[in-house]
Amino acid sequence: MSDMEDKIRTPRQERSIRTKEAIVQAAMKQFSDKGFHQTNTKQIAAAAGVSTGSFYSYFVDKRAVFIEVLKNYGTDLLARIDASMSEINFLTIDRSELIMHLVDTLLISHEAFIGYHRELTIMYHSDEEIKQLMDAQYEAGRVRTLEYLQMGQDELKTEDMEAASVIVFETVSAIVDVISFSQQHIPTERLKSELVHMIVSYLYK
Repeated sequence: MSDMEDKIRTPRQERSIRTKEAIVQAAMKQFSDKGFHQTNTKQIAAAAGVSTGSFYSYFVDKRAVFIEVLKNYGTDLLARIDASMSEINFLTIDRSELIMHLVDTLLISHEAFIGYHRELTIMYHSDEEIKQLMDAQYEAGRVRTLEYLQMGQDELKTEDMEAASVIVFETVSAIVDVISFSQQHIPTERLKSELVHMIVSYLYK
């Protein structure tokens, strides 16, 4: 551990927690707007309304805060999915409504991270630690998908739910990414409708 890392502060008081959160939020916006390599710690600190010295009290460099944003991204995404899915009754909801509910939840969760997501794609291929974190987040999402499938397993066509969880998670994630991050000549509602129809036809009896 470097001398700089030894000096990093773990916020315990409310003011310090708010300061660190302001830095993280400002960093995400800077990374989203300018990209990781075009952003520096001075810009992040200024956007957060703190001094550059204060930035270095919480993060050793811009890469460290990029990783913090990534961790928040994964935590926030799973929390939003869980909160959304807890609102529904798995015993009574129509399966098309269930899948549409999941798709809409993922789309809403992506809104705040559109620019940042582009940087994640780049950093995934250039930074091993970031790659490992993203792979772990993917696995968490796949496991959560498996758990939801198991709640209605009596209605499923497939007997291999683990494989099905990969197929469903990959398919939904890919189309959600296309809708969120790419310009499309086909309206979003049509893409969502076909995605839901495909998943329901594949999964359920």
